[in-house]
Amino acid sequence: MKILLVEDDEDKRSRIAEFIKNELEANIDIARSFQSGRKSISEKKYDLILLDMSMPTFDISPLESGGRSQPFGGRTLLFEMQRRNINTKVVVITQFDFFGVDDEEITLEELDLELKNSFSQNYLGAVPFNIGYEDWKENLLKKIKNV
Repeated sequence: MKILLVEDDEDKRSRIAEFIKNELEANIDIARSFQSGRKSISEKKYDLILLDMSMPTFDISPLESGGRSQPFGGRTLLFEMQRRNINTKVVVITQFDFFGVDDEEITLEELDLELKNSFSQNYLGAVPFNIGYEDWKENLLKKIKNV
């Protein structure tokens, strides 16, 4: 199985990658921002994409701040996939319960429903991630078995 993990948080990224490597026979590519995720999705074919929702525009480095934060970057990548007829299955893995600000703020449950309705061909669901708990692992495996 070939998996793309789009995640900017180093701790979360390493935990997810380690778990996937221990549980599945999978090759994992990493993207750390919206732009690197979009490039990977456009250039390679994957069996599954594990997608963070909120991410920087560009990879963060000692010389690059990452640009503007994209609280709905994952949703935008799903739109890009739909527009380009990329039918790879996607699971969102997020640490947040709320997204956006002020009038645009929505809960994870609302976002999950929106993504299911808008991207039913690709979207397998959201997995809440908390570094202090292990239940995300079982939830993620259940979603991956639907691929």
